[in-house]
Amino acid sequence: MIGGGVGISFRNEFFNPQTPVNIPVQGFSNGSRLRLVLLPTNESRFQVNLRTPDDIVLHFNPRFDEGAVVNNSTQAGGWESEDRHPNPFEQNKIYTLEFVSNGGIITIFINGNHFADFVERTPSHGVHLIEIEGGVHVHSAHVSH
Repeated sequence: MIGGGVGISFRNEFFNPQTPVNIPVQGFSNGSRLRLVLLPTNESRFQVNLRTPDDIVLHFNPRFDEGAVVNNSTQAGGWESEDRHPNPFEQNKIYTLEFVSNGGIITIFINGNHFADFVERTPSHGVHLIEIEGGVHVHSAHVSH
């Protein structure tokens, strides 16, 4: 119980891991949440991938060199069509980034504000690994179900 509020049990919790980070999970089904506190560095890109053994369910890729965030996925190892959004991140500022599974849609929040919805092309219940790579320092990562 935190401050008299709702108690939250995190299955996986990591603090200040080295990048790249690989977080093992057992599915990312309805109600699952990934919460990252991170600091984009001076590199041009970073990415968060929700992976099954064969494919990427969600590729979240802020690109400072393009001023965009690209969301995508793979099927049979090939990239599908990109969803592009304006990049709200600034380098060297701390952000809270959350991914929430909502019955076939992964909702993305930045600093508690809705950023985008990504319609799953591959079911997220098969996610077994969360990869975080590129120009980002991860202060903390929490996965809850």
